Amino acid sequence: MIRSFEKRAEQKISGFQSPAADYLEGRLDLAEKLVIDPHSTFYFQMEGTAMLSYGIADADLLVIDRSLKPHHGSIVIAFISGSFSCRLFLEENGSYLLTNDTGTISETEIGLLLIWGVVTSVCRNVLPKTLRRGRYKDVCTL
Repeated sequence: MIRSFEKRAEQKISGFQSPAADYLEGRLDLAEKLVIDPHSTFYFQMEGTAMLSYGIADADLLVIDRSLKPHHGSIVIAFISGSFSCRLFLEENGSYLLTNDTGTISETEIGLLLIWGVVTSVCRNVLPKTLRRGRYKDVCTL
């Protein structure tokens, strides 16, 4: 779950302004950066290495926006043969292809192409296994 932080209240200036005032910034809010539309944002965890050549590894956390329409080159979550699959969406000569490291599926092979959502971000836990303990064991996992 991504936590949100309250925005900082504006500071009132009384007296001499601090010379460091130009360097004050608010806290980084990851939810604000990763989630554009909270009502259409979902999270999946990648299982397998089928998207490894596209930079998505096993156990990566995928942020999916269902309100986006896929364009050529989008990473998408497609519903294929009764299960969800993460694939690269390609458009060639007016037809659509879904590809990953295990193969390519064309729109004609599966009939109706059902794109469930577009992957907007990928979060990866880069901690070594020795540090994945306690409250750090579930970083970037669902």
